[in-house]
Amino acid sequence: MSEPLTRVTLFVPGAPSSEEAWGAALERRGVRLEGGELRCEGQEVTAQGEWVENDGAFGAAFSFGTVSPRVVEELAGCPGALVLRWPVDLREGREAIVAVVERLRDAGAIAVRLEQSKVGWEAARWLELFSSDDPWQWHRGAVAFLSDDGALQSCGMHAFSLPDVRVALDGEDAGALQELASVLDVYQLAEDPPLRSGQTFSPDAGAPRRVVERWPDAGYPEGHPCHNEYGVWRLGPPGGRARRLGDVVLVFMPTLRVTLEALEAEQGTPLTREQVEAARDRSPCIAMEPRDAQRVERARGYSDLDPDLAWEQWRLVRRRGT
Repeated sequence: MSEPLTRVTLFVPGAPSSEEAWGAALERRGVRLEGGELRCEGQEVTAQGEWVENDGAFGAAFSFGTVSPRVVEELAGCPGALVLRWPVDLREGREAIVAVVERLRDAGAIAVRLEQSKVGWEAARWLELFSSDDPWQWHRGAVAFLSDDGALQSCGMHAFSLPDVRVALDGEDAGALQELASVLDVYQLAEDPPLRSGQTFSPDAGAPRRVVERWPDAGYPEGHPCHNEYGVWRLGPPGGRARRLGDVVLVFMPTLRVTLEALEAEQGTPLTREQVEAARDRSPCIAMEPRDAQRVERARGYSDLDPDLAWEQWRLVRRRGT
C-alpha cells in the first residue's frame, strides 16, 4: 500500500526540549505523539511528526515581517521544533488542524510556519487566521507572492489542493495585479469552481475579462515544498476571449505526463513535437464531467498537461527538470 500524500506541512518551533518533552506536554491536552505519529483525541486524521533541533536558523526562518522582533529573538533561542505532515489539505482538514495547533500552543508552541509557502506567524495569530470562516483570512495566513521573469505569482495554494495564479507584469501596476491574483485565489477557496483552461475570469462586472490557462508550476522544482503540483493559472492580458470548450474533460489514464516520461526514458533522447502530439492522440482517456475530473486530479495529487498545449507544456516540464 502506498504512503498517503503529504498535503500540508507545518513547522512548529516551541519551548519543549525534545520529542519526548513535546509528547508529555501534549498528552496532558489529549494529543498523543508516539512512534512518529500525532493523533488528537476524537479525530480520525493522523499526522506524521518529528522533532528537529534548532540549527541556529529558526529566527531567520520567521524574520519576514509577519512576527515581531521579540518573537524572532525568542525563536532564535528555542531548542527545536515539531515538523508535522498532514494527509489532508488546509481546506478539508482546517478544523482538525486548528484543533491540534491550539493544543500545540498550550503545550509551548511559539510560532507556526506553512512549509508550502514558508509563511509563518506567531501561534496565536496563526490560530486567529485559520479559525476564521473567511477565506481571505486563510489566504493571508498561507499565501505569499513572488516576482520573477517579469511576472507575479502566488505561492501556497497547493496547501488547499488548488493551483496558484501567475500574471505577467507587462507594464501594469504590480499592486493591482497582486490584488487581481488574490481575488482569483480567494474565489477558488470560497467557491471551489471546476475552472478549465480557456475560460475567462474577471473580478467584477466592470473589469475586462482575461483568459485563464493551467500550466505546470515552473517556479520551483518538483519535490521542493513550494512547488505546486496542481500548477498555476496563467492570467492573460485584459480583453481575452474564451476558448470553445466541450461539456466534458478528457482525463488521460495514465496521465499524459507519465506517458511522455516513459516514452522518453525508453527512447533515450528528447521527444520531438511530432512524437509528443502523436503520443497524445493515441493515449487512452476518459471523458468526465469537470467536477469529476477535478476529484480525480486531487486524489492523485497533481495536475496533468493540457492536451491542447501538450508540446509547449512538456518542454517546460523537461526544461525545469520537474
